[in-house]
Amino acid sequence: MICLYINYPNPHFTIHGNDFCSEIRKMHKENQRKIDVSMGNLDNVLTDFIANKYKFAAKKELNDLWIAITLDSPEQEIGFVNTIQTLLGLQYKPFRNGKIKKHC
Repeated sequence: MICLYINYPNPHFTIHGNDFCSEIRKMHKENQRKIDVSMGNLDNVLTDFIANKYKFAAKKELNDLWIAITLDSPEQEIGFVNTIQTLLGLQYKPFRNGKIKKHC
């Protein structure tokens, strides 16, 4: 499992792979937007991103999103991250060049 943090309007994607990382605790703060992705709901989540269900704006309630990703392999999880960046880049120009970095 990895966790992906997405930030906007300063677009970046941060991958967290260590459950004990202090940054991951922020995923559980009150009113934090979070999505859980597994093989069982992967198609629905991708459909939601294609339909632009997850809005981003420079407002507290829309400026970030956490995604907990549990797929069958690390390669699939990283592939999902790249797909999300591509889909968001279609809707939000700043995400097109958003850096993907690994934190832990």
